Amino acid sequence: MNIIVVFVLWFVAAEALLTAVQLLLRKKKVKPAVRVVLAVVKVVLAVGCAVLVLAGPVFLRKVQPLMMALYVALLADGPVDLVCAVIDAIRKGTRKFAPYKIISLLCGVIVLVYGIWNMQTVKPTDHTYTSEKLTQTHTIVFAADLHVGSAQPFETTKKTVDAMIALHPDCIILGGDITDDYTTKEEMEATFALFKDAGVPVYYIYGNHDLQGHAKYAIGLQYTKAEFEHAMAANGITILADAYEELAPDVVLLGRQDFTAGDGRADAAALTAANPNPDAYLVVIDHQPTGAKDNLAAGMDLQLSGHTHAGQLFPLKALYALIGGYVYGDYDLDGATLNVSAGVCGWRMPLRTDAHCSYEVITLKPATAAN
Repeated sequence: MNIIVVFVLWFVAAEALLTAVQLLLRKKKVKPAVRVVLAVVKVVLAVGCAVLVLAGPVFLRKVQPLMMALYVALLADGPVDLVCAVIDAIRKGTRKFAPYKIISLLCGVIVLVYGIWNMQTVKPTDHTYTSEKLTQTHTIVFAADLHVGSAQPFETTKKTVDAMIALHPDCIILGGDITDDYTTKEEMEATFALFKDAGVPVYYIYGNHDLQGHAKYAIGLQYTKAEFEHAMAANGITILADAYEELAPDVVLLGRQDFTAGDGRADAAALTAANPNPDAYLVVIDHQPTGAKDNLAAGMDLQLSGHTHAGQLFPLKALYALIGGYVYGDYDLDGATLNVSAGVCGWRMPLRTDAHCSYEVITLKPATAAN
């Protein structure tokens, strides 16, 4: 069944559950002040559901679709309940359940429709960086977090890849989590086949989902690492796992192994000696942005990362930023730049209520060309 239809059904179930609970409690007399508190609690619960879906323990996988649907229902119902409670307090009246519930449901549908539309709408985001190390202009397309089979129909993935190839960049970099625990072998192979005739070099780094490390909590292991790497090799995609690649005489790429590799991830400082051209502009590709300061030891000028989905569900982007994480956009690190992409897709269900889906179009220019 289409993933969008499935999620709409989950939303219907969540609204039914919320309405049933409210009907059971409607005859209880609750003071306006308590209603305000309860409305705030609903919003907090909505945020809690979002956190548990995107950052919770893996054993919750089976109930995550319902939790994401409850996030939508509660995120809409909480503010509506709050406004109604304030109006009731001012008018000293008693609310009528039906009008309140209709307004709440309509708001939930608006959040649902926007979130689904936002997940299916992928836009290019342009960035220009300059350096005295650069002697000519280069264009790089960076795409992370496609999560094929998780939150977008394959038709959306194909349309996005076609748009990236049509830009005719110097190269395309796949920044990890291209596939997912919910990706079938057929979907994985079909995705990499889209790049076979790209006409430009295509590079790939591992993310934390690609090799289906938690497949037993999802749909079961669909392919082996050997099958995964064979599919890329068959379509001309080069894997960079703590490995360098000279893109041009003035640009070097360093693709990092993901943090989930543990001891299999090389020390960034130790990689410095292996750099084939230390005088060139160094672009480090690292799926998770948390290693940015370590990558400075390797002499990076620019790091391209994904993983965060820019929060995906409101207000997680703001919460992640509040606790000091690298969430979305450009960060200056001692003269180097960290760019964290919002990602081409999201995860688990076709819902995105924060920053839009995007791939990054990176233009590198000589410093003199910018003057």
